[in-house]
Amino acid sequence: MAAYRALDHVVIRLRAVEPLWSLLAGELGLPVSWPLQHSAFASFGWVNVGNTNLELWAARDDADMPPEAQPPRVQGLALDPADLEASIAELAARGIACKPPRAYRTQDASGASVTNFTNAVLLDLSSDACCVFFCAWDAAGTIYPWPEKLDAPQRRARDAEVFQARAGGPLGLVGLQRIGLAVPNEAEASARWRALTASPRGPIALMPDIAVTLAPGRHPFATIESLRFGVRSLPQASAFLAERQLLEASSPDELVLARHACAGLDLRFVEAPRGAGASD
Repeated sequence: MAAYRALDHVVIRLRAVEPLWSLLAGELGLPVSWPLQHSAFASFGWVNVGNTNLELWAARDDADMPPEAQPPRVQGLALDPADLEASIAELAARGIACKPPRAYRTQDASGASVTNFTNAVLLDLSSDACCVFFCAWDAAGTIYPWPEKLDAPQRRARDAEVFQARAGGPLGLVGLQRIGLAVPNEAEASARWRALTASPRGPIALMPDIAVTLAPGRHPFATIESLRFGVRSLPQASAFLAERQLLEASSPDELVLARHACAGLDLRFVEAPRGAGASD
């Protein structure tokens, strides 16, 4: 069985959410899946990029992250399991241990306790700076900023419809294409990621359209170093970014978003294969 059915969202830890939020949801015209919220513990919101969401998260306290790997950085990958317990058992059979599931509950209008989501960290793929976890959403939760009672596949279908209507914004974005990790032991990390993704050879396919790449890291723990996105036309995207001083570097095959505009993150764009995103 497949251990998960989607990359539900990518967690980006920031000092402040607003600058990157304004760029993604404003200037780049990407749809908002979860409107920006401010709470006692964090400011957060989701922007849709076609095949997943970027969760921008600025915590009141970043003590959970290593001193040498503080925000801003891409910190988490949330996988959507069809059946959480079955997925944990499946990974155990593949030699990957998970933390016991932890539910986030609130009370509904009647005072009854309801589950919003349940997380389980994949211990053998995670570090304090790179958290890979199952995130099982419950449609009956009370924390969601939309009126409908949507499970994760229904939410993704809703988001896909909005994304398609916007045609990926002025960049012509198609979706996330590659996640670049830095790891202390490439052979060990490769074996674990291949076990998770059932990719015995060739690219490590987290999803059919999203690959994971591994490179030697400078820390004794894994970190997520870059995100690469596909666009329909690289010249079109290059012209749009250059006109707005949003282009850090360019080559015939790749664009790098200006670091000053994205909190120093490494965000890149390449031309997507013909036909990619046609059904988004």
